[in-house]
Amino acid sequence: MFIKKDLQLQPRPDRLRWTGDVSDTFSVSSAQDFIDSNMLDVSGLETRWKNWVPIKINILIWRITHLGIYTRERLSHRGIEVESILSHICHVVVETIDHIFVGCMELNDIWRRISIWWNVQLPDQLTIPSLLSWVDTTNMQGGQCKALDAVILTTFCCLWNFHNSIVFGTANPRKSILFDDIIDTLFLWISNSSKAKLVWTLAS
Repeated sequence: MFIKKDLQLQPRPDRLRWTGDVSDTFSVSSAQDFIDSNMLDVSGLETRWKNWVPIKINILIWRITHLGIYTRERLSHRGIEVESILSHICHVVVETIDHIFVGCMELNDIWRRISIWWNVQLPDQLTIPSLLSWVDTTNMQGGQCKALDAVILTTFCCLWNFHNSIVFGTANPRKSILFDDIIDTLFLWISNSSKAKLVWTLAS
């Protein structure tokens, strides 16, 4: 047994050190930076939390942009056996995250209807990043921006719920009421989170 004679122990209390920050002090922001840089796929999109929709919707969008939802294509890629990698909705194209939210010909008319409702032009290229930053290409300000952002996030949520209803439900949902479902859900969420008085008007 070897004893290092010059080793001196100091009578001080034990403490935990956080190596994720140069200050050795733990903080939520330093933990978030550590997770983002070491454990997650980088999407290139800044996380923008919206308080006019439930926190679970913000989390869903975060999962979508970080490839954190499991489509047939992702399950197959991870070695999980699936009966088919084709879309549950159209049964024609491989079911990817992009396909569910912007690529499926059965559902992408939803985004056109929203553009008509809000009288704003669709992005030149319909992609998840372009839709999440759609409001930045408009001239809207203040509450209008927040409301359109809430519309976009609610649409993503309703599309995901529509997909899951097909996968796990006992009866196929009706595409004809999907747009109405988006409006009803959005009105409920904004009414419960905003003090503003809302009046919906729909373009024909």
